[in-house]
Amino acid sequence: MKIAKIYILIVSLVFSQSSFAKESTKQPPALTLNPVTIQTQLLKNNISVLLALNSVHQAKHEVNIARGHLLPSLNLGALLSFTGGGFIQSAIEFLVPFLLPSNWANYFTEKNLFEAEKLSYKVIQLNTYGSALSLYFTILADVQVQQIFQQQYLDLQEIYELQKRKGNLGTVPISDLLQAQAQAQMAGVRSSQMVELNKQEIASMRKVLALPLQTAISLEFVDSKASPWEFESLHSTIKQMNSVSVELAQFYYLIKASESQVWSKSFGWINGASIVGRSNGSSNASFDNMQFVSGINLSFATYPAIQLSQDQVAAMKLQRNELYLENTRLIESAFSSLNESKLQLDLAAQAESQMARVYQIKSQEYDQGSETLTNVLVARNQMSEASIARVKANLDVNLQRTLLHRALITGDFKSIKGCSSSAKMPVEQKKQGPIGRFFNPKPEPKYPSLDQICR
Repeated sequence: MKIAKIYILIVSLVFSQSSFAKESTKQPPALTLNPVTIQTQLLKNNISVLLALNSVHQAKHEVNIARGHLLPSLNLGALLSFTGGGFIQSAIEFLVPFLLPSNWANYFTEKNLFEAEKLSYKVIQLNTYGSALSLYFTILADVQVQQIFQQQYLDLQEIYELQKRKGNLGTVPISDLLQAQAQAQMAGVRSSQMVELNKQEIASMRKVLALPLQTAISLEFVDSKASPWEFESLHSTIKQMNSVSVELAQFYYLIKASESQVWSKSFGWINGASIVGRSNGSSNASFDNMQFVSGINLSFATYPAIQLSQDQVAAMKLQRNELYLENTRLIESAFSSLNESKLQLDLAAQAESQMARVYQIKSQEYDQGSETLTNVLVARNQMSEASIARVKANLDVNLQRTLLHRALITGDFKSIKGCSSSAKMPVEQKKQGPIGRFFNPKPEPKYPSLDQICR
């Protein structure tokens, strides 16, 4: 019996060690960054997006509160006395707030603000994704710059080793040896600085995507696709932007909400509406003699309040017109910058190819003794400068195309829907007994929640 227990203990220890080994060899979660994975992770976990969704929830509650203020309610009057085992009720009052125009105006105000808040949620989604994409393309460019400096360091280090061997033979001066070593070291410093910057940028991206620290992040090198509108005329592109602008649609609802507030202030002096049935002294309040009662409160502040609301509507319309001007400036600037960036990219690519050829020729001539070390180092630095110029021009093209895609909601931005007002959910059969299924055989629809509509 003891031998069997010892055997069971040994087997359990073996299994526990094997399971521990499996857990220790388990790889941490990984995420490859590209425009698609960034959007998926961003819309699901980004804090700014989640806060915007919370604001949509609050706006929805405000609509429900305003709707509740339109519904009738019952107000029981004070209890006068207790006689004969019962209470005598002095009055029964039915509040009928739906008869107040100001309540309807407030309801439409909150309803329009709710629609504006939903559009604000989509604006935050679009802007946050645009910022994340810009950071992604910047990281890609900085990684390429670091690789350029690293290759320069390796090339200069090779030159230094060659100089070192020649220096041991006494065929090169000590100044050339020190110069080659210093140039290689400086290239190594610049490469290390770029590595440091890359790590900081990855940390920023981790924060934007709300990724845990143990998630391994890798990069997929993807350029922004050309926008179909970058080849159209400037006027047609501006017209298209204004037609799809979420911000302009948001202004539409904000102006309607402001106009509803004007009506609310205009009828705000009517502050009560109810139907009252009073008692006759000895009996409880009855419904025989019902009277309509309304409250009116006029003051010297009523008219200035109306004027203030009208001025707020005018200010909102001016801001909308300013947005039209800003859209025009944005497209005009993006068009000119994108065209120049594409030209710079083409020239820098040609210069990089030519400087690589020059460096190759200078190196061969130096090996043959017909060229100086200084000219070789200058050629290598010029080759790196051309490569960095190409990377910078390519980054500018990616950023300007990202800006156009964001403004016109094309490319990867097209898949961001915001809060859909036409979301359809599958129906479900209500769980009920055989009698319930007999009287209600049709399935009851399952209405989508606000999270399902917006996410």
